[in-house]
Amino acid sequence: MLREAGIEGILFDFGLFASPEWVFREQEKKEEERRIDPARMRKYFDKAADAFAAHAFLPSIARLPFVSLTTEIRDPGLNSLVRKINTECIRACEGMGVREIIVQPLFAGLAREEMWEANRSFFLALSDTCQKKETRLLLTNQCRSQGGRLVRGVCSDGEEAARWVDALNREAGLERFGFCLDMGICNLCKQDVQGVVLSLGRRIRAVVLMENDGEHMARLLPFTSAYIRRSTMDWLGLIRGLRRTGFDGFLILETTDTTVAFSPLLQPSLAPVYGALLDYFALQIGIENDLKKY
Repeated sequence: MLREAGIEGILFDFGLFASPEWVFREQEKKEEERRIDPARMRKYFDKAADAFAAHAFLPSIARLPFVSLTTEIRDPGLNSLVRKINTECIRACEGMGVREIIVQPLFAGLAREEMWEANRSFFLALSDTCQKKETRLLLTNQCRSQGGRLVRGVCSDGEEAARWVDALNREAGLERFGFCLDMGICNLCKQDVQGVVLSLGRRIRAVVLMENDGEHMARLLPFTSAYIRRSTMDWLGLIRGLRRTGFDGFLILETTDTTVAFSPLLQPSLAPVYGALLDYFALQIGIENDLKKY
């Protein structure tokens, strides 16, 4: 169905199997009360990977489990658990042949002045676990909860994020790190999208295309959160910025809330719309690069 709609690949989301917070809370329980079953989780993962392989539709890019932006856990043990989970997931990614891996920067329980050093150690440790030179770890922009509102968080500033990526690559000794720009987060943070894109430049290897109303986290189909006949998102700023940087990475369409709002009987009919949207963004972003070929 997806291939027929012109969709060439998928994102493998490890967060669908378990969240770090849930695992952390389960580990705090008495052993007889725990519901964690690593063997069963591994079985679900293997079953999903085998299904994709059977259809010759293996993931092009993966996203490791994310901690909720509104988490109330401040225990440093959560960050240690995230590192352990991510290490295992990276091994699984390399086993599937996935080269680009989206990794959420650490933030839970960290003061602003601790962010860089904690994440420097975290990402370089993950880099050391990579067995393949071509594996690339993509940092991504985040917001955080403050007084019940979502505001700019770690890696939301384009210039700072660019410095992080460059510093990590220098220490790793190769181009191990890149960036995944989440448009939903940009909108929640009320950012100048074109400015963020230009600050990051060619470091951007993937873009998450999803929409929200600028106040609440949602994963909606682009152009569907409209007010007075206009989208609430700065899609034009994104397109202009990516054109100037010569972007040629992954476009990820994330529309969970839109999709599940439809009846299961109607959901298959959305696939052609998803394919058309990806074609639209690819055309608009790549038009200047395409013209240079002639």
